[in-house]
Amino acid sequence: MNKYYINKFINEYCEQEGIDRKILFSKCRDRDLVERRMILGFFLRNRMKLTWSEIGRIMNRTHASIIHYEKNIEDLIGVYPHLQRKFKSTMELFKSYKGLIESETDIYSQLLLDNNMLKEKIEQNEKL
Repeated sequence: MNKYYINKFINEYCEQEGIDRKILFSKCRDRDLVERRMILGFFLRNRMKLTWSEIGRIMNRTHASIIHYEKNIEDLIGVYPHLQRKFKSTMELFKSYKGLIESETDIYSQLLLDNNMLKEKIEQNEKL
């Protein structure tokens, strides 16, 4: 996923949540901030397909924290209605990025195919 879109998504998420990005990624362990980090981490991992380490670097956390977020957020959403609302609003935000992600994935896949075809042609030419 393109870093530009990741940063844009995070910035829009922060704007939607009414929080400064620096505060969201701070060391503060306030419950509300932790819940917001969990939701964002979930979307970065499960929707944008980033690795735990990549998300950890972005969010100023260890990969273990991101794994913890991923394991617990779904259970918490089932229990707390306010988290369900936050999750749904984040899903709506994500939907505006889905087309960008899919088109980028299509372009990447096509480039890989083209690259493989070029490799095969080079190998054939080298044999001649």
